[in-house]
Amino acid sequence: MAEPAHDLGTRPRRTQAERRATTRAALLDAALVSLVEDGYGSITTRGIAERAGVSQGTQQHYFATKADLVVEAMRHATEQIAHDVGQRVRLSAVADPAQHEAFLEELWRVHQSLAFRAALELWIAARTDDELRRHMRGLERDIGTLLRRTAAPVLPDLEQRTQVLELLDVALAAIRGFATLAPVVPAATLERRWAIARPHLAAVLRAHTETPA
Repeated sequence: MAEPAHDLGTRPRRTQAERRATTRAALLDAALVSLVEDGYGSITTRGIAERAGVSQGTQQHYFATKADLVVEAMRHATEQIAHDVGQRVRLSAVADPAQHEAFLEELWRVHQSLAFRAALELWIAARTDDELRRHMRGLERDIGTLLRRTAAPVLPDLEQRTQVLELLDVALAAIRGFATLAPVVPAATLERRWAIARPHLAAVLRAHTETPA
């Protein structure tokens, strides 16, 4: 006897872990958007919860304070970006002879993202907020670790090459410096300036990478 057909309109019930992951992701996404649209000083956990479509009690179950929530949102976004960039960098390291410049271009594109605009809000707010500053110091360390891991296909043995590591930090500082001007300088101007700086930064990285450690 044939098995009865399953109702195609019936979806399997989600597990508790899946529901929790969905709620957590909604809170993290809402926190990033709120940071960019309203700034750290103006946002509240209640407002983030409303944007995420959950109660404030639910939000507090996941994140005790506003600083906990927004910094975890940044960490989550950074890990996702690092994963995506890492995949492209691995392909670039194989296929592109100008791999150092391609890697810097990937970093530049990251700094045009919603996540960077949110990070900028947090850096500024951390200057006068002790709790947030403590969180951000830890986040910056984590970002540094992710950056070095992402750069590995292009900049091998980075941990043993102190000067190359410092030059990478210089390149990152230059990119961040350009990106912080985005609210007041036309995008075309910043792109033109970056196009001038990028090959020079890449050449310095390449020269020191090709030098024996």
